[in-house]
Amino acid sequence: MKPGRTAQPVQSMTSSADWSTSPTATIRPSSKRTSPLTTRRFSSCVMTRPPRRRRDIGAVDGASRRKGFRGSPRGRRRERGGCRESPDVKGYCGPSRCAFVDLDFSKALQRCLDQVEPGRVTTCGAVAQALGDVRASRAVASWIATRPDTSGGHRVVRADGRPILASASRELSREGTRLFRGRVSADQLTDLLEPTRFLTALREEQQKLSERVIEQDGGLQVERVAGVDAGYDGNTMHIVAVSIDAKDLALTEIIAVKRQAEFPYIPTYLAYREFPGIEAAVRRLKRRPDVLLIDGHGRLHPALFGVACYVGVRLDLPTVGVAKHPLVGRVRPRTRSPSRASPVEFRGQVRGYAWTPPGRERPIYVSIGHRISLERALEVVRGSTLRGYPEPLRLADRIGREMKRNKE
Repeated sequence: MKPGRTAQPVQSMTSSADWSTSPTATIRPSSKRTSPLTTRRFSSCVMTRPPRRRRDIGAVDGASRRKGFRGSPRGRRRERGGCRESPDVKGYCGPSRCAFVDLDFSKALQRCLDQVEPGRVTTCGAVAQALGDVRASRAVASWIATRPDTSGGHRVVRADGRPILASASRELSREGTRLFRGRVSADQLTDLLEPTRFLTALREEQQKLSERVIEQDGGLQVERVAGVDAGYDGNTMHIVAVSIDAKDLALTEIIAVKRQAEFPYIPTYLAYREFPGIEAAVRRLKRRPDVLLIDGHGRLHPALFGVACYVGVRLDLPTVGVAKHPLVGRVRPRTRSPSRASPVEFRGQVRGYAWTPPGRERPIYVSIGHRISLERALEVVRGSTLRGYPEPLRLADRIGREMKRNKE
């Protein structure tokens, strides 16, 4: 293939679960590089990329060409507590029990909006509380703003009384709602909406599944470390999974997929937004990683069940959460440990570490995802980091940014 030409994605799918995921095409070289391009074929697409330093270049060995992971269909659901739970189903690496909850945000939002009568309005905060968590206030505003045809969306206003939709003033006036200088008066607000328990059910699921997290590695031998990162272009997710050799950090595999985000961004509920894309990318890896690094928190989460825990339990893989910003916990004074990492305490226990890698001014936050101990998690992160961020996540982020720039 000549430099600059677009590679053609392979259209084969590894399983029926990936039907909505579109393989990505070419990853274009950086303008700063002058060396010729090299073309490499991976499991879901052909990607063209510039050669990196020698330690970043690694041929896909025979072992990595083994048959990819497989998952089985979901089992029959049954009611239990606040969520429906499926019986044992086979995950990527063995059987695991996975709870199931309704993730239709638009339906839950519509149930809230249907309670607001013509001539009345409600706030994003009131809708978020009805959904089950005030953290969803911005998600409500963003969802309505990007979907102006949402029924009743014109009756949602900000805390200062300004409608979310620019075209809402005319419809509100037609319904008899009074506006003064573009704002609705407080006496026309409907603050108390009937709870839908939508986010409450998700939190209950997190708390339930958090009990299944295994904080031991059982003598785990780490030869292959993978990292997965999700980037966004509007509602389009670009998910990249990168696998490297744990010894020399040589690049062994890249998987890139693209799909639409069907769940909004709500703090502490990131797993429900990103897991479908993460699963699709990891499913395509030729060789099972010994440890999977997730760009997000694990145990350092209000429910002790961040996205790294969710991915680990659902896929039954050893996972580690690596985040750039703190979410919960208090950083304790640094110990004399050779790792030079500061423990992060949450609810009376050390749940993670704040570690500043070489070439970085601020620390990153490492926590257990699943099937690994905290000390081993920090060891894997430190061992896979050259400068700034762990190599699998750094490369995945770089490739994802190029995907967004190329709009492919």
